[in-house]
Amino acid sequence: MSAPEPRVDVEQVMREIRERVYRRTSAGPAGALDPSSLQEIDWTSLRHAAQHAARCAGLVGQMPSAPLTWRARCGGIFVRLVRRMLFWYTPQIAQYQQASARAIREQVEAMERLEETVRVTAASIHARLDELERERRGRSE
Repeated sequence: MSAPEPRVDVEQVMREIRERVYRRTSAGPAGALDPSSLQEIDWTSLRHAAQHAARCAGLVGQMPSAPLTWRARCGGIFVRLVRRMLFWYTPQIAQYQQASARAIREQVEAMERLEETVRVTAASIHARLDELERERRGRSE
């Protein structure tokens, strides 16, 4: 035979939770749950970096541009020789670069979606807190 479980005072627990939430929003960072206080993130530079990574992925194994000098011609011969010696390796590097560029792009897109989700959730929490505050004030009057 086991002892009966103690009763939980749901109202008391709810009061404690409300007090903690209200203390956190008033004592914590200003407007911590206020969606209007969430800083706007500029994704432009990160999008440009992802696009640059995709462009660079296509350059693997390509001859770099060079001036028409004797040194550049000798360097070009050397580069072509090395490129031929690495015929088996260059496609693997190119595949890795393309996969990396694709992963970067997908991460940026996922972070943008996550930011929107956080904004919507914060707005929902803020609205619910306002509603609970109105209910609490209505009961205390």
